[in-house]
Amino acid sequence: MLKNEQNYDFRKRLCQPHKRIYVSVDSSPDKDEYAFGKKVTVYCNCDGVVAKTAARDFIRYLKTAFGIKAVLTEGKADVTLFISSENLGENANGYMGRKITVTDCGVTVQGYDERGIAQGLYSLEDEMNLRQAPYLKKGDKEQRPAFSPRMTHSGYGMDLFPDEYLSAIAHQGYDAILLFVKDATHSGHGECDFNDITKRAEKYGIDVYAYSYVNNFVHPEADRAKEIYAEVYGGLFKAVPGFRGMIFVGESIEFPSNDPHVAKRQYFEVPEDGIPDGTVSPGWYPCNDYPQWISLVRDSIRAVKPEADVVFWTYNFGYVEKEARLKLLKALPTDISLLVTYEMFDTYEMGNGRGMVMDYTISHIGPGVYFKSEAEVAKERGIRLYSMVNTGGRTWDFGVLPYEPFPEQWNKRHESILDSREKYGLSGLMESHHYGFLPSFISEITKNSFTLGGESFEERYTKIAKRIAGSEYDKFKAGMALVNESITHYVPSDESQWAVFRIGPAYPLCLTRVFKYPNEPGVHFGNAIYQVCDRHFDDWGNHDCYSLRVRAEIEKAKKSLSLVKDGLKILKAIKNKSKELERIINLIIFIEKSYITAIHAKSFYVWRLKLLTADTKEKLASAIRQLERIARAELKNAESAIPIVKRDSSLGYECSMSYQCDEKALLWKIKQTNYIIDTELALYKKSAGDPSVDPNRTFKFPPDIRN
Repeated sequence: MLKNEQNYDFRKRLCQPHKRIYVSVDSSPDKDEYAFGKKVTVYCNCDGVVAKTAARDFIRYLKTAFGIKAVLTEGKADVTLFISSENLGENANGYMGRKITVTDCGVTVQGYDERGIAQGLYSLEDEMNLRQAPYLKKGDKEQRPAFSPRMTHSGYGMDLFPDEYLSAIAHQGYDAILLFVKDATHSGHGECDFNDITKRAEKYGIDVYAYSYVNNFVHPEADRAKEIYAEVYGGLFKAVPGFRGMIFVGESIEFPSNDPHVAKRQYFEVPEDGIPDGTVSPGWYPCNDYPQWISLVRDSIRAVKPEADVVFWTYNFGYVEKEARLKLLKALPTDISLLVTYEMFDTYEMGNGRGMVMDYTISHIGPGVYFKSEAEVAKERGIRLYSMVNTGGRTWDFGVLPYEPFPEQWNKRHESILDSREKYGLSGLMESHHYGFLPSFISEITKNSFTLGGESFEERYTKIAKRIAGSEYDKFKAGMALVNESITHYVPSDESQWAVFRIGPAYPLCLTRVFKYPNEPGVHFGNAIYQVCDRHFDDWGNHDCYSLRVRAEIEKAKKSLSLVKDGLKILKAIKNKSKELERIINLIIFIEKSYITAIHAKSFYVWRLKLLTADTKEKLASAIRQLERIARAELKNAESAIPIVKRDSSLGYECSMSYQCDEKALLWKIKQTNYIIDTELALYKKSAGDPSVDPNRTFKFPPDIRN
């Protein structure tokens, strides 16, 4: 049984990368396996810090996992590590490539480079973790990554990367991390020592990319523009020479464009008279002077660091007509990298209306028409192509999960991404945005999928299932298949992703005013990043009106809930549950509670509109009864979610929001729901002549809580 945790305890688990493996007393290696003895020698014929760090990690792994004493030595050893490009096959001959040879005499890891040695050792650890014993299959294995960079933000905490977490990231095959950067000393989290992070990341074979939060509202043709850009962007790379590159996306890099389609103001500024004038800010349109802007930025950076990777991300332009987007791409310089989001902006039918994939989702595999159109131009022009693919395991389908447990669906995404590698030359991946990455069995599947020379999905997934559920691994896979199917019925609308599913069962039902759980001090976005009450988004016509879609969304959520419940029945029936399985089941129960809240919130919205438009006391009373029924059911759901989040502190947390669905948030939601029942609905009951409400009762609201 999982023990209760305090908030942030998941970080302790994250900082313990190696776990004790209790090998059965009657276990023995197969004939085609090599077994490590009680003492192991490791020879690292490489003086580089990455190889040495990985070798010491491997020694700690053997000690922690199996109690095997291992030491570094010179000359002949049980494990030999060296760098050489000779006699490497196609799957090992290149960046991070490695050839692993296991014989009766021991193990050799030949790396194309230092990072190849490190990944080779991590591959040995993976194999023993899956085997649950210090045994390795004899023979040769050649591997290298299908993509580089593989980038991720921190899931530990916004822009926080302790060494143990960097090690966990490297073990999962990532070779780059992302930091929000406002200037040379400040990140999205506040004051930050970027040089310290880049130096520590280097030990683990990890590059560091700056994600631009730089405020430089100066046009490239303005007076002294070259000097200003050199000072801002070149100055940043002078101050932090360890940055590998920098990523620029519209909403974070706005400048006063001369394009007639946009206003000369930033997106958070409103017109002087407060009335929308039909123009968007430069961050949300593919302006005709973006090529000039990115060229000056590129030159400013490369004057300091010639090899810097300058990445231009078109995320904010996916809403715009194809012709305008492609016109921009055809004018961009070709010596930068183009980052294109993978699955967004496709349309779908929903109920009596039309919806659009407006944010990151795994419910749609991709690639979307937006990605394909821009990828084709990148290929034609020879621009290096990256994509935002979410394969760190998290999307905005569920905002406060450590990962989304849909193995077959993720595998379909992996296969599609690999296909885009062949079709369009896709070479680099951003695998999470600000919500970051936490290791899981999904990230293990991803690592294997993105490794040339890796196993098939079915082979690797079966090994993982055996580790998780032992001899009942078929039950595990059967239960997970139903859970996996549930995401195929998920509706990635704004009213789901930017509302109820962003925080799950702590999401407040709202009747007459907007309630949001108070933010913790210093939080980056907090509750500002989700919406409540009857705010629906229709997104300038990209969605049809919510009233046309909401009933179909409720039915879809009910279908997903039914599949999750059926999957849980099978998973709970597994007799000897590992801690890993218990944690997976607990996570899926949280998903179950989230679907229940979604059904309640969307139904509450429907009946709220009926309440507000009731023209007889009978209709008013009917709406009140339904709203109270839903609210009381949601009270029970929120109460039942408390033990779930207490057993896993990674649930309810996301770096930019902090905790929006922990025990405190759920208790607040319960109090708020009781207020709706006891006060707000009572006000309407009085109007309906309900005898349960004293006709003389008055309702006074303090000024500080009025709308």
